[in-house]
Amino acid sequence: MKKIAFTCLALASLVLQNSAFASDTIRIGVDPTYPPFEYKQADGSLAGFEIDLGNAICEKAGKKCEWVSMSFDGLIPSLRVGKIDAVFSSLGISEKRKKVVDFSDRTWTGFSSMLSLSSKNLLPTAESLEGKTVGVQQGSMQEDYAKAKLAPFGVKVQSYQTQDQVYADLLNGRIDASMQDMTQAQVGFIEDANHPEYSNQKMVDKLLPADSAIALRKGDSKIAKLINNGIKAIHADGTFAMIQRQHFGDLDLYSK
Repeated sequence: MKKIAFTCLALASLVLQNSAFASDTIRIGVDPTYPPFEYKQADGSLAGFEIDLGNAICEKAGKKCEWVSMSFDGLIPSLRVGKIDAVFSSLGISEKRKKVVDFSDRTWTGFSSMLSLSSKNLLPTAESLEGKTVGVQQGSMQEDYAKAKLAPFGVKVQSYQTQDQVYADLLNGRIDASMQDMTQAQVGFIEDANHPEYSNQKMVDKLLPADSAIALRKGDSKIAKLINNGIKAIHADGTFAMIQRQHFGDLDLYSK
């Protein structure tokens, strides 16, 4: 009976992979609440650095991106059960995630950071944050870090479904600091949202890997090959550099 169940599961996985490969589209999950990487425009359409990169990668692969919006903490579960073929949503290549999904080649690199009012003189350490409340997005590696490295030392960790909710409570004083991608915090929060009174401090830890990539179902070698070939192609012909310049000017998110 166990052998039959295992065989059925393997066949189901194979059908998912083959159907995705045969389709003209690649279904990519995204949480569009993380500007400038991914966000919704006034007309409801998706935009952002990773949206443009994803569309370019799909084009090079001879496919069309079908973007599927959902909450961040639902992305990997949806990938694993076959509702989507990939996740491109500022996803760091963490050891925890590598246990349940595969990753494409690296797409960009960026550190994590802590945002807080400069006037509070807080540091991204357990000692400085003891008795304070830190906001993080559910399912993020910053959430894993805060719960593992800060909560045991008297730091309250408050999780939110979206990054917008984290920022809303940071601005109204319900939390003392937030943790997220450093570039997103600088461009999306401090610069574009005009909050220069906040400091954006880099965080470095093994639980906060800097490299990001596209998440794929375990063992889905066909989609992995398509996407990795697409990534190579957009670097080879300058498409990546052009898209990066459009969103970040002279900032280089790829070269280490």
